[in-house]
Amino acid sequence: MPTIKLTGISGGRPTTVGTTDDAIVDGSLTIGDADTDSLVVNAEFDSDLVPDDTNTYDLGSSTKKWRAGYFEQVRSKLPHINTAKYTEGSAVQRYVRWDAAGSNGSPGVNNKFVAPANGQLLSVHVRATSAANMTTVAFHKASNGTANLNTTATESLNVNMTSSDTTYEVSFSSSTFAEGDILGISLTPSVGFGNVNITCVWMLDWS
Repeated sequence: MPTIKLTGISGGRPTTVGTTDDAIVDGSLTIGDADTDSLVVNAEFDSDLVPDDTNTYDLGSSTKKWRAGYFEQVRSKLPHINTAKYTEGSAVQRYVRWDAAGSNGSPGVNNKFVAPANGQLLSVHVRATSAANMTTVAFHKASNGTANLNTTATESLNVNMTSSDTTYEVSFSSSTFAEGDILGISLTPSVGFGNVNITCVWMLDWS
């Protein structure tokens, strides 16, 4: 069985490659001129498959998906979800506790968690049993080797929670972190929340 290496075509002259031939084509190669053309590969790849431009091209689409993938390792950015809840009747800043114990009035052992990879906070979804009106949602972090979260927020955003039992989304744009950092969220409502539920969406870069 021959080895066929297609890296380009030169001179525009058609030829036939037999089963015992090797085909080496230098330069660039375009296969097909419309998505109605088809490419069938019966051979197996014996090299890396690397795009020319990083973070530019897709494999499949929303309407044409590959059925299954088989990989020894997957290195990619994947979302991670944290959820929490608490009850507060006052218009005060509270740091979200990631477990039920401890204080949430100031940063401590219960309102931080360790980032397992580099990444960023994408959004916080929050709802309360009482209308909290203008509410500040803030992202806090501190570097590895630090005891507690920095009380100065990395990024703070306001959301107008005008209706009770209604979910509001707060989208963050510059809340990045490094593996080993400690991460946390604080909320400061203009009036008491009542019962409040929080869902945080993080993007972790496992590469």
